[in-house]
Amino acid sequence: MALEKVTLVDKVEVLENGCVQVRTATRILEDGVVLSSSYHRHVIAQGDDISGEDAKVQAICNALWN
Repeated sequence: MALEKVTLVDKVEVLENGCVQVRTATRILEDGVVLSSSYHRHVIAQGDDISGEDAKVQAICNALWN
């Protein structure tokens, strides 16, 4: 029985006003089976620092705002 905690960006949405909403999932797995999930959302506006964001989020923001 191996427990594992995985955190990943599982949803990226572009809002009507041009902001990007990012959902991060935290999952607890036992032998590859999800036991528990929790979610956190945050919004990024044009001009915000995206250097700490996931690479795919940075790519979406750069494509949208440049």
